[in-house]
Amino acid sequence: MSRLAFLPAAGHRRMPWRNGLGSTLEIARDTATTATDFGWRVSLADVTQSGAFSPFAGMRRIISVIEGTGMRLHVDGEITAPLGCWQAFVFSGDAQVSCELLDGPIRDFNLIYRADRYAAELDWVAIDGAWELDDSRALLLFCAGGSLEVRHEGTRLGLEPLDALHVSPGPSPTRLTIQGKAQLGVIRLNALALQP
Repeated sequence: MSRLAFLPAAGHRRMPWRNGLGSTLEIARDTATTATDFGWRVSLADVTQSGAFSPFAGMRRIISVIEGTGMRLHVDGEITAPLGCWQAFVFSGDAQVSCELLDGPIRDFNLIYRADRYAAELDWVAIDGAWELDDSRALLLFCAGGSLEVRHEGTRLGLEPLDALHVSPGPSPTRLTIQGKAQLGVIRLNALALQP
């Protein structure tokens, strides 16, 4: 049986950025919050000015704008196309990265993970009605706006803005029925076999 862990917005933990230029709201990670090492972490950041990103050596990053006009990233000297809401952009945590805000502050959603431990992907789904999700991997569902009800084997959970749901995989695929109207972030995490 899959295990569902509700992660309410009020429980997200505020942490300073590594570079000291702001703070992030940590939604979830695969280790205890006191651990310095993690295999994956999901967080939110409010970015009020253009500037440098913190380095995360040995990690992969996926970032999406969820509020505001958007930004461009400067990644090792290369400038990206404008990144608006609901676009997932993947880059290396080893890269030298800074952002250029397009028109005022933004809020972004971040997945940082060790590619030697996990394969990961992020999709944004505009829910308007009912949607079925069937997956055998670990999942992190994030309600970026609106309101949703998630049903699984007789359990019903409501998701409001900035709430999240962590789904641990079971022996069979997880089947979820999701209903409502919202932008839903769906992170799929597949733990990789460690090399001896």
